[in-house]
Amino acid sequence: MTFAYVSVLPILLIAALSIPLAVIDIREHRLPNKITYSAIIGSLFATFVTSAATSRWLDFGAGLLAGSITAIIGYLLARFKVIGMGDIKLLIAMHISLAWHAPVLILFSLSLGLGLATLIGLIGLVLGKLGPKSLMPLGPYLLIGFLIIGGIPVAEIITEEALS
Repeated sequence: MTFAYVSVLPILLIAALSIPLAVIDIREHRLPNKITYSAIIGSLFATFVTSAATSRWLDFGAGLLAGSITAIIGYLLARFKVIGMGDIKLLIAMHISLAWHAPVLILFSLSLGLGLATLIGLIGLVLGKLGPKSLMPLGPYLLIGFLIIGGIPVAEIITEEALS
């Protein structure tokens, strides 16, 4: 096993946590700190170890920068009650791991997750299941976008390692 596999560990960690996170968010409209902080620490640790082993420090810097920008923008959005802090902490973990592979993956993941949430919200409005002030759990949609887009570097590394 090469160190390239270590770089997909944060993606796999978040994938493993996605079911409990989605269920909790749907039931309770919150994402627990114990799980979201574990995801952040796991993302930081795995990307650091991989960067140290492969000398890819710019990629580690990209992950740190993406996580920091997400934290700052997220904090501001949470202060205005646009998004919850649990969602922000989940996004920090996601963005650290995606940015290590390619920062553009963050945009694809967010676009897919938020687009799906918007579509489901609009359908709920049209069907009368949701009102204009209804709260929707955002975590499951963010996780779906992340899992689909996060599969790109996972598949790439597995394929690359299998062919070498």
